[in-house]
Amino acid sequence: MTPAQVVSIAEISQYLWCDSIPKQNVFFNGSIDPRKAQQLYMERKALQYGIDEGLSGIPGTANYVYALCGAKLQLAIEILGTGTGGGGVIPGGGGNFSVYEYSTNGVQGTFTVYFPDAVGKRCINAFRQGNNIGTILTSGVAAGNQVVWNTAAGSLTVASDVAFYNQEFVRVVVQQ
Repeated sequence: MTPAQVVSIAEISQYLWCDSIPKQNVFFNGSIDPRKAQQLYMERKALQYGIDEGLSGIPGTANYVYALCGAKLQLAIEILGTGTGGGGVIPGGGGNFSVYEYSTNGVQGTFTVYFPDAVGKRCINAFRQGNNIGTILTSGVAAGNQVVWNTAAGSLTVASDVAFYNQEFVRVVVQQ
C-alpha cells in the first residue's frame, strides 16, 4: 500500500479503536492497550507530516503505522473499500473443514442477530466489534459474555443485559 493509503486506513482504524476501547472496558473488564487510539493518532500525524515535507524513510514509517492498526486493520480496509466483505472462506478452511466467516450489524436494543448463510452450521467463534465473545452455548439463556447459537435459525443471541447498540459489528466463524 502507498503511504497515502496507509494514512487513510490509520484514520479509520483510529476511529474504530476510539469506538471499541470504551466497550472493551465495560463488557470485557478492560483493554490490553487503552492508549492505542492516541498512539495511532500520533504516528499517523508524523507520517502525514513526513509525506507533506517529502522526508526520507516514509515507507518504513508507513509500515509501522500500518502495523499499529492491529486488530482493526481488516475492518478498516473493508470500510475504505479496498477489501472484501464477510462470507469468504477463511485461509486454511475448505476441504473437509468448510470454515466460513460471516458478519452483520446489530440493531439498537435488540439481543439477536441473524446469519442466513450460516443456517445449519456450527458456530466455533463469535466477535462483537472485533472482540472475542465468551462461551458459545447451543441452548439455554446467555449470561454475561456468553451467547446462544441457534443452528436451525443461524442466529446469535446475547445476554439480556448487553443488548446490541446501533450498527454494532458482529462476526461469526462457523463450520459445516
